[in-house]
Amino acid sequence: MMRARIILRAYDAASLLLVALVLVAAWPGVAHAYVDPSVMTYTIQALAGVAVALSAVLGVALRRSRRVIMRLLHIDENANKEVEPTVHPVPAGAERVGALAAADDEARAAKERLRRGKQPRRLGWGRRFGLALAASAFLVGTVFVVAPLEVVAGSASSLVFSLADAAPIILAAGCAGAVALALVASLVRGRAFDVVLTLIVAVGLCCYLQALFLNHSLPIADGSPLYLGWYKTITVISTVVWVAVIVGLLLLCRWKTGLWRSLAVVISLCLILVQGVGVASLFASEEKRVPAEYVLTKEGLYEVGSESNVIVFVLDTFDTKLMNRLIEADPTLLDDFTGFTYFENSTGSMIPTRYGVPFLLSGRMVDPDESIDELYKNWYVDTTFLDEISDEGYDVGVYTDSVGSQAALATIDGAVGNIHGSNELASVSFDIPGLLGIMDKVALYRDAPWLLKPLFWFYTDEVNNKAVDKSDGDASPYVMNDWAYYDELLTDGLKVSEQEGKAFRFIHLNGAHFPFTLDETGHLAAGETNQDVQSIGSLRMVEEYLNQLKALGVYDEATIIITADHGDWYLTPDDIYGPSTPILLVKPAEDAAEASSPLKVSKVPTGHVDYPATVIGAVGGESGKYGPTVFEVEDGPRDRYYWITTSDGRRDLAVKEYVINGDVLDFDDWQLTGNEIEFEE
Repeated sequence: MMRARIILRAYDAASLLLVALVLVAAWPGVAHAYVDPSVMTYTIQALAGVAVALSAVLGVALRRSRRVIMRLLHIDENANKEVEPTVHPVPAGAERVGALAAADDEARAAKERLRRGKQPRRLGWGRRFGLALAASAFLVGTVFVVAPLEVVAGSASSLVFSLADAAPIILAAGCAGAVALALVASLVRGRAFDVVLTLIVAVGLCCYLQALFLNHSLPIADGSPLYLGWYKTITVISTVVWVAVIVGLLLLCRWKTGLWRSLAVVISLCLILVQGVGVASLFASEEKRVPAEYVLTKEGLYEVGSESNVIVFVLDTFDTKLMNRLIEADPTLLDDFTGFTYFENSTGSMIPTRYGVPFLLSGRMVDPDESIDELYKNWYVDTTFLDEISDEGYDVGVYTDSVGSQAALATIDGAVGNIHGSNELASVSFDIPGLLGIMDKVALYRDAPWLLKPLFWFYTDEVNNKAVDKSDGDASPYVMNDWAYYDELLTDGLKVSEQEGKAFRFIHLNGAHFPFTLDETGHLAAGETNQDVQSIGSLRMVEEYLNQLKALGVYDEATIIITADHGDWYLTPDDIYGPSTPILLVKPAEDAAEASSPLKVSKVPTGHVDYPATVIGAVGGESGKYGPTVFEVEDGPRDRYYWITTSDGRRDLAVKEYVINGDVLDFDDWQLTGNEIEFEE
């Protein structure tokens, strides 16, 4: 039978080819001539008649020849069709009643079959696998390929690997997953297979609709918790849509199985194509098409110089108001921070992290007349801050995930010792099971209905921590993981470098930022804690670092700055409604007596504006071109500027400039200057 059907399909293809050849042959060429209109009218009618006649002849010839072939192949063209029964006379006598009743029963059965419609034929394994493969490719591709790739592409500045690094692994896993799911589904037979097929397509369609239309208010993965109580309306809408789509498609499958099988394939293939084009567009820029060329590694993280050290700790989101609250609760909190001055009237530079950290690494502030998008792309161009530190003989180590793009890393590569290019380091080493596991979690957080999203909650630093292979030691990329950093500090301790006499270290930790996972000792807690507890824990980490510097005998000569990339911040499309004040504690290089003196508190009007000069002065450079150091600022009126970022929760809208003159903790001393720069669409 299979051979007969192959022959019949070959005949059908030959027939289509013949029709195509006739049409091509009949296609008119171009001729230039004058023809009388009256003659032309009759000519057109005659030609039309000939065309109709020839078409009929060709159609009849092909139809009859097909019937001959079907008879020779013993194929019944009326199989599975309702046809008129053979006409025959009604018998007389006693057989008449039985014949009429049988005819009536047959007619009723035919009517019922017509009412139910064409019944789907039973599918062999090959057809089941083909249908299941289309559906599985749609579901797996939508959730476990497209979603992770789009998230990675949109988070390039926060991840230590690029889209091109992760894409081959994600695509390979997606293909294997689609085939595996199709194989499992194709083992189911009969009506159950249609149900399984429907559920696969329905869930894939729901995930597609969820990502496209129902995630508008989904908060960014910055570590803040997701409470469904804040999103009741969209949670209900999302649940209703999911239930309606799944139930509706199951009903369609029940009553129109044959139609639904075809529709399932069409939906799957069309949306695979649409999403495939979208994925291809992710690689539009050169930076996303190639693997990460530069990586910030852990090299030198636990090493200090033997002669002079300048250490900068950036405790994310640690606000002066928070520090004051903690000190009020425990006046002994900073007893080990000897030789430090706590600058209580300290302003920041920019919020949030993706702008605050580049300022601390460049000393470059926003120009009201420039594009913020261009500034972000070229933040380190035409700045010499890190170069000046390196030129003074300092080994520069930068440990953060917020430097910026690959272009930014390329710009500062010459000055920063722990940046390694592709010629030194093959590429980012992945923990493949970890990468796929966290990518699946990311995908389900995006594509699952709101009711289930809390089960898949994640934050950006978790992606880095789970995806990157840390077995390479100092060659491993630096990822934000406070507990892992502290554990290694406690286990292996700081070491004085045998090669470097001078060292500059810029260490960015999670600090007071979500999620709250640390206890007051700096260790990983059994469950969620709170900001106060975690902030005390982060101070314990810094305290341990200071005590190890003292034990190594390099504390007195070290300049140590403890600050935050920004203070308290929250997503808002409007102006902020309270002060945002990153902490600032500074210990200069000093003699033993000064380095052992208790913490001092200063209220001079300083902040990040004086940070570049303080660092350059500490390494022995020309600090004056950046302004005064924090120790050169005099008390009294002083305008300081702070740029805040407005956001709709999905993208940055604009940056706005505030001027602060007076007490930074008094919001009455904050005023908008009117300078505002909108982001490009």
